[in-house]
Amino acid sequence: MSEALKASSDFKQDPILLMPGGDELLMPGSQFLHNVKSEDTNDMFSVIEIISPPGKGVSLPVHEHEDELVYLLGDIEVTLGDQTLTAVSGVMVLLPMGIPHGFVNNSDKPSRLLVTILPGAFDNYFVELAGVSIL
Repeated sequence: MSEALKASSDFKQDPILLMPGGDELLMPGSQFLHNVKSEDTNDMFSVIEIISPPGKGVSLPVHEHEDELVYLLGDIEVTLGDQTLTAVSGVMVLLPMGIPHGFVNNSDKPSRLLVTILPGAFDNYFVELAGVSIL
């Protein structure tokens, strides 16, 4: 068994209890909260919460190595590949790696997206982008 596989199979996840909010990552446009860090889950997953005011959102990134599971509170216009759809509060969507995706909050109220990143280490990208150390 490889060392990486052995380390992964030996890992025992501790419970995680989150109080409201998280470590704020200073990003332009929307508020990003770093709720669950990949370092706390052996890089299995991480959770970022995005709070977008009306008119704001995220452009069309493509992740080559990560899937994202997103739960939405609020109404947004979402782009998945070549489709543009309206998503309403309570929608959950799996964004498989390799598919361009983005959103804009076209409502008159803030929207909240709870984004679970699989595997989790991609959260470090947001941390680096915000210029914040996760240590």
